Amino acid sequence: MGKSRKRQLAKPPTHELSYARYGLWNYVLKPKQKQEPYNTLQRAGANLRGLMRVLLFKRFESSVYAFQESIKKLLVVHERFLKALSQGFVAAGEEAQTLLSEDYNQAEEQDLMDGLQKVSDKYHIADFDAEKLQQHIEHDIKLLKKIFALVEPITPDKDTKLQTLLKWLSKPTLKNKKRLIFTQYADTAKYLYENLNPGGQRDDFDVIYSGSNKNKARLVGRFAPNANKEYKLKPGESELNTLIATDVLAEGLNLQDGDLIMNYDLHWNPVKLIQRFGRIDRIGSEKDVIYGYNFLPELGIERNLGLKQKLKNRIQEIHDTIGEDAAILDRTEQLNEEAMYAIYEQQGKQLSLFDIEEEEDFLDLNEAEEILRKLQKDDPGEFERIAHLPHGIRTAKFSMQQKGTYVFCEASDPNRPDIKGYQQLFLLDDKGEIISRDIPRILGAIKADSTTPTSRLPQEHNSTVMRLKRQFAEEVKHRQAQREFNQRLTQGQRYILRELRIFFQAIVDEELKSQVNILEKTFRACVNQAVNRELNKLRRDGFTGQELFTQLVQIYRQHNMHEWQDNSLPTLSHPIPIIVCSEALV
Repeated sequence: MGKSRKRQLAKPPTHELSYARYGLWNYVLKPKQKQEPYNTLQRAGANLRGLMRVLLFKRFESSVYAFQESIKKLLVVHERFLKALSQGFVAAGEEAQTLLSEDYNQAEEQDLMDGLQKVSDKYHIADFDAEKLQQHIEHDIKLLKKIFALVEPITPDKDTKLQTLLKWLSKPTLKNKKRLIFTQYADTAKYLYENLNPGGQRDDFDVIYSGSNKNKARLVGRFAPNANKEYKLKPGESELNTLIATDVLAEGLNLQDGDLIMNYDLHWNPVKLIQRFGRIDRIGSEKDVIYGYNFLPELGIERNLGLKQKLKNRIQEIHDTIGEDAAILDRTEQLNEEAMYAIYEQQGKQLSLFDIEEEEDFLDLNEAEEILRKLQKDDPGEFERIAHLPHGIRTAKFSMQQKGTYVFCEASDPNRPDIKGYQQLFLLDDKGEIISRDIPRILGAIKADSTTPTSRLPQEHNSTVMRLKRQFAEEVKHRQAQREFNQRLTQGQRYILRELRIFFQAIVDEELKSQVNILEKTFRACVNQAVNRELNKLRRDGFTGQELFTQLVQIYRQHNMHEWQDNSLPTLSHPIPIIVCSEALV
């Protein structure tokens, strides 16, 4: 079964923060608030306030440096926004937000203002309470400056979280470990590297994050040369002892030369934490013990984020349903040995709880991908030949266990052949009935090597495959109809159309009926977000009959819907079902 490995977990402290922000919609004059483009600002502003609050707490949970950088950027954005107001326009919209946060030197500031004014031309300052907006932006700037003044003195030597990391890394039990340090943010990764390896003096330290333009394969090879034997250290190139990374290294890489992982901050998704551990705690590791350390949020931040508790709940669900052989977040987790060790021990009574049949062969998708990667490396010509085989190719192999047929179907958009469509693997029994769509089971059934005996195609192979294709085509047709239905009508539209039909049946006035018909046709077509919000409000408030009709007429007039040129839905291309390949198992 291999060596058992343990993870040990630690908890250092962090910090606390509180912050709020205004949304632009609050400053739009009331007569304009329900009109576009201002209507969309309401939802954007409400979402932005909550998002910014969580983001800043999360950045502070990561590192004081990441938080400082965020506050500095917000200050720049607010000051530029205020300058735009002083020049007579409101810098709003996605393009404006991008420009506000980009790097410009002082000489380019007026060019920035000109660009902002150009992309913000649909927002008119006369439609805002500009004086109130200016006052509140000035208030925000003062608040941001006050916050920055509080955190600016926290230099690395006063950063207790960083100093805790340095202290732990210098302990004899961890000092000589091969260490992988994960963080969610590039700013934190850079900060850690600069302080763990001042001036870049040590060549056994490195860092990688999105946008760093570093060669991932080179860093992985230097950190784990035993696990990546295809990588050869160049003359004068040293092996890495410590690698700091964001989640660009969190999955799909062999780093099992390492025996220590530190999560300097916690990801919202527990699967990400499992993937991080999975870089070194994996098959091929020669380590008896794998050390894992998590920096948990400081109590003040945790009260606002609830990050640890959310992770703890979701991780326990993973333990309960799937099973993990070690704690992920802390030692209080309850491992489900029935889920985990029954698979190792292959005890029939326990395995029956998880629907695993001993006589069947399973092939994990990761293992299948590894087979392909090895083929691509060892025999690139054969890999290319297989990659360019035509659709519809057929074969047959001798199978001791599974008798039947394997079929790989795909339905792609004919207008976008470059994009993979809906794919499905099918395993059929010897009567042509579908017995599985489970990928590991199917891959195990069709797995073969150069010694696997081939066989003739059965006479009924084509008819079996074509019957399955017709069934797949019906499935695709159903999925497409569901997709079109979902794209056609929102929940608000479905409600008002149903109520309009009921109202139509109850009225006798022909002129009123014709007006209902116009409304029905108009609101069945594509509507913008502003109209859809009003329809949802009518649904929530339970408007029906004459009252609903009156409200819809008002919306129709207010949004000038009679002037809409294109009330038709976008044309959806229909995917074409094909057989990629098939195999008879005889």
